[in-house]
Order: sequence, then C-alpha cells, then structure tokens
Amino acid sequence: MAQTVEKKRKRQSNGVQTPSKKVDTGILKVTHSANADPNTRPIIATTPGCTAPSIPFEAYRNGSSTLLHSTKHPRLDYTALPTPVASPLSHYVAVYDPATQSLELTHAQHATLRSTLRSETQQVENSNRERTIGKQREILGETFGTKKAKKAIASKTVNAITKGGNAQGKPNNIEVAILGSVAEKAAHIKTEEEEAEAALAAKPIPKPNLRAERVEDVYALDILIPPADQRLVQVKDWQDNALADIPMDFSNRMTAFRVSEIAKAGEYTKLKALGYLNALLEFHEALAPAGRGGKKVPKKEVLVKKMSTYPETLIDSVRRRFAPGNELNKFQQDYLYTHICALALYIDNFTVEMSNLKDDLKLENKQLGQYFSELGCRVSPPTEKEREVWKMNKAMASATKVAKLKLPLEFPRARAGRR
Repeated sequence: MAQTVEKKRKRQSNGVQTPSKKVDTGILKVTHSANADPNTRPIIATTPGCTAPSIPFEAYRNGSSTLLHSTKHPRLDYTALPTPVASPLSHYVAVYDPATQSLELTHAQHATLRSTLRSETQQVENSNRERTIGKQREILGETFGTKKAKKAIASKTVNAITKGGNAQGKPNNIEVAILGSVAEKAAHIKTEEEEAEAALAAKPIPKPNLRAERVEDVYALDILIPPADQRLVQVKDWQDNALADIPMDFSNRMTAFRVSEIAKAGEYTKLKALGYLNALLEFHEALAPAGRGGKKVPKKEVLVKKMSTYPETLIDSVRRRFAPGNELNKFQQDYLYTHICALALYIDNFTVEMSNLKDDLKLENKQLGQYFSELGCRVSPPTEKEREVWKMNKAMASATKVAKLKLPLEFPRARAGRR
C-alpha cells in the first residue's frame, strides 16, 4: 500500500509583510587617531571606594605617565595614579559623529583615583594663615591659659558684644542670649585662690586662712580647738604647781619641757592649747596597731583610764573628732598629726624645734617635716643663732630640724602621676 506524504501548510499572514532582506543602514567609518604626543591623550579614571568630586585637578608629568592631584576639597586630598605600564589592558576613548557616520578611536591613559584625609597639622597651618596674631593669642589663652586668663578673654568678648549692638546702642535678642550664656559660664570659673582653697579643703589638715595678714591668724585657736573643748580643758593645777615649783610628771616631752615656763609667764591661752595638745598626745599613745597601717582605738573604759586626768566628756569629743569608728585609717592619722603640729606651732610662737615632737610621736624627721610642710611651713636645719639659744653642738644640730610658719605660706606642690 502506498503512503501519502503530507505537505506542510504555510502560516497564515496577519497582514504585515516581513521583508526578506535586512535594511541597509549605511556604512560606519571607523578611524584610529595615532597621536604620538602623550600630553594630549585623554585620561580615564576609576574611583574605587570614593565618589569623583567636581573639582579641578593639576597634572604632573613623569616620563610617559600623567599624575593628577587636587587639594581644592576642604578636607580631602585626591590623587589619580596611572596604571603600571606592564598592565595587559589598553584603554581607548571612542567619539561618534552621527552627522558623518564616523567613529574615532583615541588611545587613553588609565588611572585610579584615591582620596586621603588631609593631615591635622596642615589644616592648622592653613587656618593659622587666616588668623591675626592677636586672634592666635586668644586661642592659645582659651586652650592653655589659666582660669584667670580665660575669664579675662570671656570678659573681653562680653565687652566687644556690648559695644556693638544696634543703632540705639542696645544689644539685640541674639546678643542678649550670647551675653547671658557667657556670663553664666564665666560665673562658674574659679579663681586661683578658690582653687587653692578647694585643694586644701580636701587635705587632712586644719583649715588655713589664706587671706591672713599675720601669721597668728593663719590657724586660729578656735579652728584647732573647738570652743566647747576649750572650756573642758582645766589647767588650774598646772598653774599652781608651776608657781610653787612642784614637779609634774608627763608621759611626753613636748608638755614636760614647756608647761612651767608658760604657766609662770601667765599665758593662759597657750596653757589651754598645751593642755589640749597633751590630751591629743595621750590619745595617740593609747592607740594600738591595726592592719594595713591603721590604728585601733581601745575600748572606752581603757581609754578613760589612760587619759584619767581629763574629763570623760572631753575624751569622747576627741574620739569622735579624730576617730569616728573603732580604727584610724591613713587619712585620719594624718588629720591627727597635722593638728598636733599646728598646736605645737601655736605654743612655740610658730617656730618649732622638732626633736621633742619627733620622740613623742615616734616619727622620723622626714615624715614629721612633711606634716609641717603640709601646713605651709618651711623646714630647715637650725641657724647659728638658734644653735646658741638652744645650746646645740654641731652633732645635735645636724640631727635637728626646725619648722617655721611664715607669710606667704608655701604649700607642697601636687605630685605628678606615674606614666
């Protein structure tokens, strides 16, 4: 049986005639510009990690390569470095002219654009060129000047604004706001005296009077001894025994070598101060060693027994003042020592030969001298005149220190921290 071969049917046309040949668009003429001068070649720059700014660049030649650099940006420097010659890639720029149907290819140099943050030193130098000498001095004063200098600069700014103002000579709303903020900040600036007082208030010493015009007024007796405690110190028996030349026994050298002379001279206030100093020395003797360099206060009945010559009310007052708890830490011990030294200055007319106090407190000359220095004293060996008065030979004088309180006071400078 013979098989019939079916012919494929043609697709029906939708009414649009499709041409069987391509449309002739004309001939495109491509030329290559063989410019041998490298200075006239265009530059193609890639910008990885940054955005190309709209700023002018300066070109620098190095052989056949061109480097671009710009410092016109306020904070960044831009540099376009050429690609190494060993790179296998070549770059071209094509210029198409639709009028003439021509395409011109030009060899181009490739570069990579990078940005770097301008150094702070260079920024400062650039800004300093725009400042006058007076303005630079004001900036240095605001940055490194003392509190007094900063306050003077702030006052100068206030005066400058005040002299400006409007046509009627009165400041406008903006100037009033500036004046208010400057005055508020200037009011909180402490003077050198206020800073010194704040620094001394944080130290374990009696509060000195930095405005005193006499050395007697630096450490007033009411500061060293509370008025209530002054009334509790009884020295009538000391006066009677001294006038009758009756020997008196004391556990410390500081009191024993001064009580008769002061009592016979009728210096009642100094005798009161010596009585309170003797109470502090007996309180110090009653303390027991504790851990970490502290001192332990004995029980009340033990302390009263060791200070039996004083009323119990005064003993409790001394304990509350110098040892609020059961132990004295380093700060509280220094507070006790500096009060003892200040009382010794008051009693010895502000010139203390330190040997008696050194033996009573069981301290070395260096450590005891440091306590006197914290009070504003000058510590030095005895002079020739003092050696004659105290009848000292050279060996005794070499082992003796003298603390003197004079105006102006000289407090030790703060130590710099370790680096």
